[in-house]
Amino acid sequence: MTRLFWKIFLTLWLSIVGFSTVVGLVNDRLAREQWAEEPANTFARGVYRINLRLKKALERDGRRGLRDELLNVPRMTRSFIYVVDEGRSEILGRDDALLDLNERGTSMDQRTIYDEGGEAYILYTINRDPPSTILAPGTAGTALRAGAAALISALVSFFLARSLTAPLERLRDASRQIAAGNLDTRVGQSIGPRLDEIGQLALDFDVMTQRLQQMQKANRRLLQDVSHELRSPLARLNVALAIARKKDVREIVSELDRIELESERLEDLVSDVLGLLRESSETSPRVVTQVDLSALMNELVDVVNYEVPEGKSGVRLESCEDIMYTGDRELIWRALENLLRNALRHTDPDRGVLLNLANHDSASPVVISVRDFGPGVPPDQLEKIFQPFYRVQESRDRTTGGYGLGLSIVAAAVRRHDGRIEAANDPEGGLILTVSLPASGVVSTKSGTV
Repeated sequence: MTRLFWKIFLTLWLSIVGFSTVVGLVNDRLAREQWAEEPANTFARGVYRINLRLKKALERDGRRGLRDELLNVPRMTRSFIYVVDEGRSEILGRDDALLDLNERGTSMDQRTIYDEGGEAYILYTINRDPPSTILAPGTAGTALRAGAAALISALVSFFLARSLTAPLERLRDASRQIAAGNLDTRVGQSIGPRLDEIGQLALDFDVMTQRLQQMQKANRRLLQDVSHELRSPLARLNVALAIARKKDVREIVSELDRIELESERLEDLVSDVLGLLRESSETSPRVVTQVDLSALMNELVDVVNYEVPEGKSGVRLESCEDIMYTGDRELIWRALENLLRNALRHTDPDRGVLLNLANHDSASPVVISVRDFGPGVPPDQLEKIFQPFYRVQESRDRTTGGYGLGLSIVAAAVRRHDGRIEAANDPEGGLILTVSLPASGVVSTKSGTV
C-alpha cells in the first residue's frame, strides 16, 4: 500500500469514527436529560394503568365498556394488549394474531378480570423486549454503535481509497515503462471506463503517449530520410574529387563546379531540415503580434517575384482583404513563402501562380489559397505531400532542387497556429493549396480587392 492510500484511508476513517462517536455521546446525554426514567419502565407503567382502566370499564359497563375502552388505547400500545372472553374469543376479533403470538412462544403476562355478573375475561399483556445493547442508551450502547460505525466506515474508506490510489499506481508504473523506452504502454484499458477526473487523466496520458510515439517514429523516419538524402550528394562529391585528382590542374574546373553545386545542395538540405525541426517544435517560443496579413502578402509577392525570370507571370495577388491577425509573423511568412516557391516550381511559367486572401467575417476562419497551373497531384497522394521528404515525382523534384520538405514546413507552421492545410486538384488543371487559420485570431477585417 502506498503512503497516499493510508493518508486517504485514515483521514476518511478517523473522521467518520470521530463524528459518529461524538454524535452518539451527545445524543445519549441529551436523551438522558429528557427522560425521568428509562423508556422501558415508562412503557410498563403505562400498560399497567391501561389494565386498571380496562378492569374498571368491565366492572362498570360490562363487555361493551371493556371493548370501547380498549379501542381508545393508542394503536401501537393496543397491539401489546389482548382480552379473551370465556368462549376463548378475543373481543376485538384478533384471534389469529393472538394465536400466532402463542405459537411463537411470545412472553405474556395474564390476569383474570370479572364483570358485574361474574363472567371472567383473561387479559393478556405482552412483555416488551428490552432494546438490544447496541440500540440501548448508555455507555455500552454508544460504544457498540461507535464500533459498528468504525467497521462500516473502515470498509467504505478502504474501497474509496483503493479506487483513488490504484489507478495512480498504474499511471506510475506506466510512466516508468515509458521512461524506459516502451512507448506502446497504455493505461486506459487497465483503469476501465471511469468518467471522473482520474479516467480523464488516463485518457490524456494515453493521448500523450501516442503523440510521443508518433513523434519518435517521425524523428526516426526523418533521420533515415536525411541520411539517405545526404548519401547522394556526398557520393557525387567523392566521385568528383576522385575524377579531379586524375585530371590535369587545367582540366578540373568542371569538377570543381560540380563539387560547388553539390555543396550548395547539401547546404540547402541542411537548411530545410533545420527549418522543419524549428517549425514542428512546439516547445520553441512563438512571437505573437498583430499581423497585417494584407501588407504581408503584398511584401511577400514582391520578394518572390523578384526571382522570377523576366517575361514570366510569377505570383499574382488575385484578391486580398485587409485583415489584422494575431499570430507569429515570421512563422506565417516562412509558411507562405514555401507555398509560393513550391507552386512556382511546378506551375506553367507562362501562367504563374494565383494567391488569394479572404475572410467573410470575424466568426469565420482566414482562408489563404495558392493555385498553380502545373500537372497537379494524383488524388491518392494529396495527403502524402505534407510528409517530410515525400516527392510526387522523384526525378522531377530532384532536378528542380526540391527535397520534399517545403510543404512539411508549411504544415508544421500552420499546425502551430491551430490551423489546417488541404490540397486539391482544380478541375481545370493545377493544384490548389488552402490554408485555414482559426477565426479566434482575427482582430479586424475589411473587404478589399487587389
